Amino acid sequence: MQAFVSNRPGARWPWLLIAVLLLLGAVRFLVFSAHSPVLGYPNNFDFLRTSGCVGIWNFDAQSEAFHSPAPDRVVAQLHYNDERLWQFCNPTAETLYLSALKLGHSVGDTFPIQHLAYVKLVIVLLAYTALMWALRSMRLRLFLSACFVLLWWDMSTLLYFQSLYPVFSSLFFSLFVVMALLACRLDAFSRSAWASLLLAVLTFMLGFSNQQYFYLAIVLTAVFLLFNGRQYRLHSAAMLCAVLVASLCHSYLRPAQSQEFYAGIDRVNRTDTIFYGVLMHSRNPEEAAVSLGLRPECAQMAGIGAHAFNHGLKQNICPEVASISRLKLLNLAAKQPATIAKTLLAGVEAYKPVYGFFPQLYPFHASELSPGMYASSPSSLIVSAPRALYLAMVAVMAMLAAAAFVYALLPRGRQSLWAHAIWIGGLLCFYSIFSSVFGDGMVEVERHAAVFLPGFILLWLGAIVGLVDHLRVAR
Repeated sequence: MQAFVSNRPGARWPWLLIAVLLLLGAVRFLVFSAHSPVLGYPNNFDFLRTSGCVGIWNFDAQSEAFHSPAPDRVVAQLHYNDERLWQFCNPTAETLYLSALKLGHSVGDTFPIQHLAYVKLVIVLLAYTALMWALRSMRLRLFLSACFVLLWWDMSTLLYFQSLYPVFSSLFFSLFVVMALLACRLDAFSRSAWASLLLAVLTFMLGFSNQQYFYLAIVLTAVFLLFNGRQYRLHSAAMLCAVLVASLCHSYLRPAQSQEFYAGIDRVNRTDTIFYGVLMHSRNPEEAAVSLGLRPECAQMAGIGAHAFNHGLKQNICPEVASISRLKLLNLAAKQPATIAKTLLAGVEAYKPVYGFFPQLYPFHASELSPGMYASSPSSLIVSAPRALYLAMVAVMAMLAAAAFVYALLPRGRQSLWAHAIWIGGLLCFYSIFSSVFGDGMVEVERHAAVFLPGFILLWLGAIVGLVDHLRVAR
């Protein structure tokens, strides 16, 4: 298969193209950060989990208190009062970005939220630059740059720069880790100790981004060991160490005061997974309940979310659901595979890239505030497409990913960039939906499944590369 990008040392045009892509991304970011009113995501109370660890808060004169949520507006400033609420603290990669702001500010300072966006941008660009150094193929460098800039360019991603949601790290570092995996599969990744350290850092940042995508780091490490373990033993060990460190951070950095709070969140998530997820998509919810180890009458709770119980709107006649292990879903899958499939399909149908939470509270969709930025975002294709067309596109993506995976296993497909990009992109999309609906039920699928977007970009860019390659061969 011919490469459409030269690896010759003297070839300058790929570097020029990469420079143009980065310049476009930088201009886009500057336009975004200078936009008035400030663009971002409203605080739905989740910012508390990050600020509670650091003491830098997102509030303004309209806020009742420094820790109050603001679901009806984007708050344009941060205030450093150094007050901690350890009972809500959940250390993640997001706390690292917020903590970095202390280097340039003193207690009592109030400053624009754009300062946080600049810190995030510097860290992401450093990771991108280091990964570019580790790649040993100009073709891969150009492919990474295209994927990175498209993800950076997307408005739904930009909004995370000016928010405290930890999914920001999941978006970028999932892309970086899978690109390293792809490069190693093509034997185009540096074998140096520094490169293995880089891979460890990328894996750690993904694993430490949040609990949901910690398991993605485990999955990608397992895939790396399966495909690249023999050729890249040092790198494999580095990834394993990174996953272990991320696991220890999740387990031991969370303050003792917050243990009960997060145990309660876990109970809510289990309840939503069963009642507001699988049971409401079962043709026989009584049988499904029994398969999960619940009483048949628990089926009456199908379609009711945990928040209805917490706010006294409904009475939970089946409180034992909060202690059900998700491994019980394997038993349900064996007895009612259609229920699992329907739940996944419902998650796919519910997914849309996020542009603004709580439409009943937040008066503006970000696409209304900046129509041009929205229309030029890759994710607008998903949002604006009729749902039937979107579902057909997802079906095509699933078939492409399956076919590309089989082709990549064949001797002639082992060195195929496009085949690996397609199936790995499909893996990201699948994981994001699967972990959302079986981790939190149908609650806020659009936010929990955020990593669908880098998978979407990776898959379709891979398909374009494959098409170009085949057209060149056909000449």
